[in-house]
Amino acid sequence: MSNQPFNRATHFSIIWGVTLAVLTLLEWRTLDRDPVGHQILTPFIERDIAVGLDPRAASQDDPAGADIPEDLVAEDVLQYQVEIRFNGPLFLACFFGPVLAFLGLGKLYERLKKDG
Repeated sequence: MSNQPFNRATHFSIIWGVTLAVLTLLEWRTLDRDPVGHQILTPFIERDIAVGLDPRAASQDDPAGADIPEDLVAEDVLQYQVEIRFNGPLFLACFFGPVLAFLGLGKLYERLKKDG
């Protein structure tokens, strides 16, 4: 083992952890601003969208089956319910999996370097 306090594998692990944390926080904040239109890139943030009719628009309808009033646009009639969840175990797997791989490859490299 080398005398350096941090080897390359440790540096890669720190960079990976900080990058993953920053990307997760940025994506979560973007989802708070636009939960329906934003594309989710990370696998550990889950989103469920339910679309229903706005109760105010439904009460204005004629019970006989008349159409929605012309002053209401289709987007005004729809009501979106968005639920955003964070999958913690999957985040930990995505966090520690590459860290363990970096450290394992670092140990393997040091052993091959020492033997050869």
